[in-house]
Amino acid sequence: MAERLKAAKFKLILIGAIAAAAALAGVVLDAYWIGVLSQALMMGLAAVALDVLVGWSGMPSLGHAAFFGVAGYTVAIMITRWDINPWLAAVLGVVLGLLLASGFAPLAVRTHGLAFLTVTLAFGQVIWGLATKWYGVTGGSDGIAGVPRPESLFGLSLYDPKVFYVFTIIVVAGFAGLLLWVMSSPFGLQLRGVRLSELRLRSLGYNSTRLRMAAFILSAGLVSVAGVMFTFFNQFVGTNAVDWRLSAQMLLAVIVGGPGKIWGPFVAGCGLFIIQVFATNLTDRWTLILGLLYIGTVLFLPTGIAGLFKREGGPNQGGGVTEADMATEVGA
Repeated sequence: MAERLKAAKFKLILIGAIAAAAALAGVVLDAYWIGVLSQALMMGLAAVALDVLVGWSGMPSLGHAAFFGVAGYTVAIMITRWDINPWLAAVLGVVLGLLLASGFAPLAVRTHGLAFLTVTLAFGQVIWGLATKWYGVTGGSDGIAGVPRPESLFGLSLYDPKVFYVFTIIVVAGFAGLLLWVMSSPFGLQLRGVRLSELRLRSLGYNSTRLRMAAFILSAGLVSVAGVMFTFFNQFVGTNAVDWRLSAQMLLAVIVGGPGKIWGPFVAGCGLFIIQVFATNLTDRWTLILGLLYIGTVLFLPTGIAGLFKREGGPNQGGGVTEADMATEVGA
Protein backbone atom coordinates (compact mmCIF):
# COMPACT_ATOMS: atom_id res chain seq x y z
CA MET A 1 0.00 0.00 0.00
CA ALA A 2 2.85 2.37 0.86
CA GLU A 3 4.39 1.77 -2.56
CA ARG A 4 1.11 2.66 -4.27
CA LEU A 5 0.82 5.88 -2.25
CA LYS A 6 4.38 6.77 -3.25
CA ALA A 7 3.52 6.04 -6.89
CA ALA A 8 0.39 8.19 -6.59
CA LYS A 9 2.45 11.11 -5.26
CA PHE A 10 4.86 10.73 -8.16
CA LYS A 11 1.96 10.76 -10.61
CA LEU A 12 0.57 13.92 -8.99
CA ILE A 13 3.95 15.59 -9.50
CA LEU A 14 3.93 14.33 -13.08
CA ILE A 15 0.47 15.80 -13.66
CA GLY A 16 1.72 19.15 -12.38
CA ALA A 17 4.76 19.01 -14.66
CA ILE A 18 2.64 18.14 -17.71
CA ALA A 19 0.21 20.96 -16.87
CA ALA A 20 3.10 23.43 -16.62
CA ALA A 21 4.54 22.22 -19.93
CA ALA A 22 1.14 22.52 -21.61
CA ALA A 23 0.76 26.06 -20.26
CA LEU A 24 4.18 27.02 -21.65
CA ALA A 25 3.24 25.54 -25.04
CA GLY A 26 0.33 27.98 -25.14
CA VAL A 27 2.80 30.86 -25.17
CA VAL A 28 4.23 29.92 -28.58
CA LEU A 29 1.13 28.50 -30.30
CA ASP A 30 -1.35 30.53 -32.31
CA ALA A 31 -5.04 30.86 -31.44
CA TYR A 32 -6.13 27.97 -33.68
CA TRP A 33 -3.82 25.41 -32.09
CA ILE A 34 -4.56 26.70 -28.63
CA GLY A 35 -8.22 26.02 -29.38
CA VAL A 36 -7.45 22.52 -30.65
CA LEU A 37 -5.40 21.70 -27.55
CA SER A 38 -8.07 23.11 -25.25
CA GLN A 39 -10.68 20.77 -26.72
CA ALA A 40 -8.21 17.88 -26.76
CA LEU A 41 -7.67 18.30 -23.01
CA MET A 42 -11.42 18.18 -22.45
CA MET A 43 -11.71 14.96 -24.44
CA GLY A 44 -8.80 13.56 -22.45
CA LEU A 45 -10.76 14.24 -19.25
CA ALA A 46 -13.84 12.57 -20.76
CA ALA A 47 -11.77 9.47 -21.60
CA VAL A 48 -10.37 9.33 -18.07
CA ALA A 49 -13.93 9.59 -16.72
CA LEU A 50 -15.03 6.60 -18.79
CA ASP A 51 -11.94 4.66 -17.69
CA VAL A 52 -13.33 4.71 -14.14
CA LEU A 53 -15.99 2.35 -15.47
CA VAL A 54 -14.06 0.37 -18.07
CA GLY A 55 -10.59 -0.09 -16.62
CA TRP A 56 -11.29 0.16 -12.92
CA SER A 57 -14.74 -1.39 -12.60
CA GLY A 58 -15.06 -3.61 -15.69
CA MET A 59 -18.16 -1.86 -17.08
CA PRO A 60 -17.78 -0.74 -20.72
CA SER A 61 -20.35 1.95 -21.56
CA LEU A 62 -21.64 3.39 -24.84
CA GLY A 63 -23.90 5.98 -23.24
CA HIS A 64 -21.56 8.46 -21.59
CA ALA A 65 -22.16 11.12 -24.24
CA ALA A 66 -25.61 11.47 -22.62
CA PHE A 67 -24.07 13.01 -19.48
CA PHE A 68 -21.59 15.04 -21.53
CA GLY A 69 -24.42 16.52 -23.58
CA VAL A 70 -26.99 16.93 -20.81
CA ALA A 71 -24.51 19.01 -18.78
CA GLY A 72 -23.81 21.11 -21.87
CA TYR A 73 -27.51 21.62 -22.67
CA THR A 74 -28.21 22.54 -19.06
CA VAL A 75 -25.57 25.27 -19.14
CA ALA A 76 -26.79 26.58 -22.49
CA ILE A 77 -30.47 26.67 -21.53
CA MET A 78 -29.91 28.26 -18.12
CA ILE A 79 -27.64 31.01 -19.45
CA THR A 80 -29.37 31.87 -22.74
CA ARG A 81 -32.99 31.55 -21.62
CA TRP A 82 -33.01 32.03 -17.87
CA ASP A 83 -30.11 34.50 -17.64
CA ILE A 84 -28.42 32.53 -14.86
CA ASN A 85 -24.82 33.35 -13.93
CA PRO A 86 -22.49 31.15 -16.06
CA TRP A 87 -20.53 29.92 -13.03
CA LEU A 88 -23.73 28.84 -11.29
CA ALA A 89 -25.02 27.30 -14.52
CA ALA A 90 -21.79 25.29 -14.80
CA VAL A 91 -22.27 23.87 -11.31
CA LEU A 92 -25.92 23.07 -12.01
CA GLY A 93 -24.96 21.38 -15.28
CA VAL A 94 -22.63 19.00 -13.44
CA VAL A 95 -25.22 18.48 -10.69
CA LEU A 96 -27.89 17.54 -13.25
CA GLY A 97 -25.46 15.09 -14.85
CA LEU A 98 -24.90 13.52 -11.43
CA LEU A 99 -28.63 13.36 -10.72
CA LEU A 100 -29.30 11.75 -14.09
CA ALA A 101 -26.60 9.17 -13.40
CA SER A 102 -27.99 8.57 -9.89
CA GLY A 103 -31.39 7.78 -11.38
CA PHE A 104 -30.08 5.52 -14.13
CA ALA A 105 -27.28 3.74 -12.24
CA PRO A 106 -29.51 1.46 -10.10
CA LEU A 107 -30.97 -0.01 -13.29
CA ALA A 108 -27.75 -0.16 -15.30
CA VAL A 109 -25.51 -1.81 -12.68
CA ARG A 110 -27.85 -4.76 -12.39
CA THR A 111 -26.52 -5.89 -15.76
CA HIS A 112 -23.05 -7.04 -16.77
CA GLY A 113 -20.92 -7.30 -19.89
CA LEU A 114 -22.75 -7.02 -23.19
CA ALA A 115 -26.06 -6.37 -21.42
CA PHE A 116 -24.56 -3.36 -19.63
CA LEU A 117 -23.11 -2.08 -22.89
CA THR A 118 -26.52 -2.44 -24.59
CA VAL A 119 -28.44 -0.77 -21.77
CA THR A 120 -26.12 2.24 -21.72
CA LEU A 121 -26.33 2.54 -25.51
CA ALA A 122 -30.13 2.46 -25.34
CA PHE A 123 -30.11 5.10 -22.61
CA GLY A 124 -27.85 7.31 -24.68
CA GLN A 125 -30.15 6.97 -27.69
CA VAL A 126 -33.14 8.01 -25.58
CA ILE A 127 -31.32 11.20 -24.58
CA TRP A 128 -30.28 11.77 -28.20
CA GLY A 129 -33.91 11.35 -29.29
CA LEU A 130 -35.07 13.93 -26.74
CA ALA A 131 -32.37 16.37 -27.83
CA THR A 132 -33.34 15.91 -31.48
CA LYS A 133 -37.14 16.06 -31.17
CA TRP A 134 -37.66 18.45 -28.24
CA TYR A 135 -37.09 21.48 -30.43
CA GLY A 136 -38.68 24.00 -28.10
CA VAL A 137 -36.12 23.24 -25.39
CA THR A 138 -32.99 21.97 -27.13
CA GLY A 139 -33.30 23.65 -30.51
CA GLY A 140 -33.41 20.25 -32.19
CA SER A 141 -30.79 19.70 -34.88
CA ASP A 142 -29.99 23.44 -34.80
CA GLY A 143 -28.77 23.24 -31.23
CA ILE A 144 -28.27 26.26 -28.98
CA ALA A 145 -25.79 28.88 -30.15
CA GLY A 146 -24.38 31.99 -28.55
CA VAL A 147 -23.76 30.47 -25.11
CA PRO A 148 -21.72 33.06 -23.14
CA ARG A 149 -18.69 32.01 -21.18
CA PRO A 150 -18.01 33.38 -17.71
CA GLU A 151 -16.67 36.89 -18.23
CA SER A 152 -13.44 36.61 -16.29
CA LEU A 153 -11.33 34.69 -13.82
CA PHE A 154 -9.16 36.62 -11.37
CA GLY A 155 -9.58 39.68 -13.54
CA LEU A 156 -8.52 37.89 -16.75
CA SER A 157 -10.98 37.58 -19.62
CA LEU A 158 -11.96 34.00 -20.44
CA TYR A 159 -12.73 35.17 -23.97
CA ASP A 160 -8.97 35.39 -24.49
CA PRO A 161 -8.00 32.01 -26.04
CA LYS A 162 -4.80 31.76 -23.99
CA VAL A 163 -6.55 32.54 -20.72
CA PHE A 164 -9.26 29.98 -21.42
CA TYR A 165 -6.56 27.47 -22.36
CA VAL A 166 -4.80 27.94 -19.01
CA PHE A 167 -8.18 27.71 -17.27
CA THR A 168 -8.80 24.41 -19.07
CA ILE A 169 -5.41 23.09 -17.97
CA ILE A 170 -6.17 23.98 -14.35
CA VAL A 171 -9.60 22.32 -14.42
CA VAL A 172 -8.40 19.15 -16.17
CA ALA A 173 -5.26 18.79 -14.03
CA GLY A 174 -7.28 19.42 -10.87
CA PHE A 175 -9.87 16.77 -11.59
CA ALA A 176 -7.24 14.30 -12.85
CA GLY A 177 -5.32 14.77 -9.61
CA LEU A 178 -8.49 14.34 -7.56
CA LEU A 179 -9.34 11.15 -9.43
CA LEU A 180 -5.82 9.83 -8.93
CA TRP A 181 -6.15 10.43 -5.18
CA VAL A 182 -9.56 8.70 -5.10
CA MET A 183 -8.29 5.71 -7.04
CA SER A 184 -5.29 5.35 -4.72
CA SER A 185 -7.63 5.16 -1.73
CA PRO A 186 -9.32 2.00 -0.35
CA PHE A 187 -12.36 2.93 -2.46
CA GLY A 188 -10.24 2.68 -5.61
CA LEU A 189 -8.93 -0.72 -4.56
CA GLN A 190 -12.49 -1.88 -3.98
CA LEU A 191 -13.49 -0.78 -7.48
CA ARG A 192 -10.61 -2.77 -8.95
CA GLY A 193 -11.79 -5.68 -6.84
CA VAL A 194 -15.18 -5.44 -8.58
CA ARG A 195 -13.45 -5.84 -11.95
CA LEU A 196 -11.14 -8.66 -10.88
CA SER A 197 -13.60 -10.81 -8.96
CA GLU A 198 -16.95 -9.42 -7.89
CA LEU A 199 -17.91 -12.70 -6.21
CA ARG A 200 -14.77 -12.70 -4.10
CA LEU A 201 -15.31 -9.06 -3.15
CA ARG A 202 -18.80 -9.92 -1.93
CA SER A 203 -17.38 -12.79 0.12
CA LEU A 204 -15.21 -10.21 1.89
CA GLY A 205 -18.36 -8.37 2.95
CA TYR A 206 -18.47 -5.54 0.42
CA ASN A 207 -21.61 -4.43 -1.41
CA SER A 208 -20.51 -4.67 -5.04
CA THR A 209 -23.75 -3.16 -6.34
CA ARG A 210 -23.19 0.03 -4.38
CA LEU A 211 -19.58 0.16 -5.52
CA ARG A 212 -20.64 -0.18 -9.15
CA MET A 213 -23.22 2.58 -8.65
CA ALA A 214 -20.61 4.84 -7.04
CA ALA A 215 -18.23 4.24 -9.96
CA PHE A 216 -20.99 5.03 -12.46
CA ILE A 217 -21.94 8.28 -10.72
CA LEU A 218 -18.32 9.38 -10.28
CA SER A 219 -17.63 8.70 -13.94
CA ALA A 220 -20.76 10.60 -15.04
CA GLY A 221 -19.81 13.58 -12.90
CA LEU A 222 -16.35 13.84 -14.47
CA VAL A 223 -17.67 13.55 -18.01
CA SER A 224 -20.27 16.22 -17.15
CA VAL A 225 -17.42 18.59 -16.25
CA ALA A 226 -15.91 17.93 -19.69
CA GLY A 227 -19.31 18.61 -21.31
CA VAL A 228 -19.65 21.96 -19.53
CA MET A 229 -16.14 22.99 -20.57
CA PHE A 230 -16.76 21.93 -24.18
CA THR A 231 -19.94 24.01 -24.32
CA PHE A 232 -18.20 27.06 -22.90
CA PHE A 233 -15.37 26.72 -25.38
CA ASN A 234 -17.55 26.38 -28.48
CA GLN A 235 -20.33 28.62 -27.10
CA PHE A 236 -22.65 26.08 -28.67
CA VAL A 237 -24.24 22.73 -27.90
CA GLY A 238 -26.00 20.44 -30.34
CA THR A 239 -27.06 16.85 -30.88
CA ASN A 240 -23.48 15.83 -31.65
CA ALA A 241 -22.80 16.25 -27.92
CA VAL A 242 -25.19 13.38 -27.12
CA ASP A 243 -24.45 11.25 -30.18
CA TRP A 244 -23.46 7.62 -29.53
CA ARG A 245 -20.44 8.13 -31.76
CA LEU A 246 -19.00 10.46 -29.14
CA SER A 247 -19.44 7.69 -26.57
CA ALA A 248 -17.69 5.31 -28.96
CA GLN A 249 -14.82 7.78 -29.35
CA MET A 250 -14.42 7.92 -25.55
CA LEU A 251 -14.44 4.12 -25.36
CA LEU A 252 -11.92 3.93 -28.19
CA ALA A 253 -9.64 6.31 -26.29
CA VAL A 254 -9.78 4.06 -23.22
CA ILE A 255 -8.94 0.97 -25.28
CA VAL A 256 -6.12 2.67 -27.20
CA GLY A 257 -4.70 4.25 -24.04
CA GLY A 258 -4.91 1.16 -21.88
CA PRO A 259 -7.82 0.48 -19.51
CA GLY A 260 -7.09 1.07 -15.84
CA LYS A 261 -4.20 3.46 -16.40
CA ILE A 262 -5.33 7.06 -15.92
CA TRP A 263 -2.57 8.59 -18.00
CA GLY A 264 -3.03 6.19 -20.94
CA PRO A 265 -6.69 7.00 -21.71
CA PHE A 266 -5.96 10.69 -21.12
CA VAL A 267 -3.15 10.74 -23.69
CA ALA A 268 -5.25 8.69 -26.11
CA GLY A 269 -8.29 10.95 -25.62
CA CYS A 270 -6.22 14.04 -26.41
CA GLY A 271 -4.40 12.34 -29.28
CA LEU A 272 -7.53 10.95 -30.94
CA PHE A 273 -9.15 14.38 -30.96
CA ILE A 274 -6.09 15.91 -32.61
CA ILE A 275 -6.01 13.05 -35.14
CA GLN A 276 -9.71 13.68 -35.81
CA VAL A 277 -8.98 17.35 -36.54
CA PHE A 278 -6.29 16.36 -39.06
CA ALA A 279 -8.43 13.57 -40.54
CA THR A 280 -11.50 15.75 -41.09
CA ASN A 281 -9.32 18.10 -43.14
CA LEU A 282 -8.23 15.17 -45.32
CA THR A 283 -11.45 13.22 -45.87
CA ASP A 284 -15.13 13.12 -44.96
CA ARG A 285 -14.63 9.49 -43.94
CA TRP A 286 -12.41 10.29 -40.99
CA THR A 287 -14.14 7.64 -38.91
CA LEU A 288 -12.43 5.05 -41.13
CA ILE A 289 -9.07 6.28 -39.85
CA LEU A 290 -10.20 5.90 -36.24
CA GLY A 291 -11.55 2.44 -37.04
CA LEU A 292 -8.23 1.33 -38.52
CA LEU A 293 -6.45 2.74 -35.47
CA TYR A 294 -8.71 0.68 -33.22
CA ILE A 295 -8.06 -2.49 -35.21
CA GLY A 296 -4.32 -1.88 -35.11
CA THR A 297 -4.42 -1.35 -31.35
CA VAL A 298 -6.33 -4.57 -30.74
CA LEU A 299 -3.95 -6.56 -32.95
CA PHE A 300 -0.60 -5.09 -31.92
CA LEU A 301 -1.20 -3.33 -28.58
CA PRO A 302 -3.86 -5.36 -26.75
CA THR A 303 -3.00 -3.58 -23.48
CA GLY A 304 -2.99 -0.14 -25.12
CA ILE A 305 -0.35 2.58 -25.07
CA ALA A 306 0.17 2.07 -21.35
CA GLY A 307 1.22 -1.53 -22.08
CA LEU A 308 4.34 -0.24 -23.83
CA PHE A 309 5.62 1.08 -20.50
CA LYS A 310 4.58 -1.86 -18.39
CA ARG A 311 7.49 -3.30 -16.47
CA GLU A 312 8.22 -6.97 -16.97
CA GLY A 313 6.86 -8.87 -14.01
CA GLY A 314 5.10 -5.69 -12.88
CA PRO A 315 1.49 -5.05 -12.07
CA ASN A 316 -1.36 -6.27 -14.12
CA GLN A 317 -3.26 -4.20 -16.61
CA GLY A 318 -6.36 -2.52 -15.27
CA GLY A 319 -5.01 -0.79 -12.23
CA GLY A 320 -2.19 -3.12 -11.22
CA VAL A 321 -4.02 -5.16 -8.58
CA THR A 322 -3.94 -8.93 -8.50
CA GLU A 323 -6.46 -11.11 -6.72
CA ALA A 324 -3.90 -11.60 -3.94
CA ASP A 325 -3.66 -7.84 -3.56
CA MET A 326 -7.41 -7.62 -3.38
CA ALA A 327 -7.63 -10.21 -0.64
CA THR A 328 -4.94 -8.58 1.50
CA GLU A 329 -5.48 -4.86 0.89
CA VAL A 330 -9.17 -4.56 0.10
CA GLY A 331 -10.08 -7.06 2.68
CA ALA A 332 -7.88 -5.51 5.34
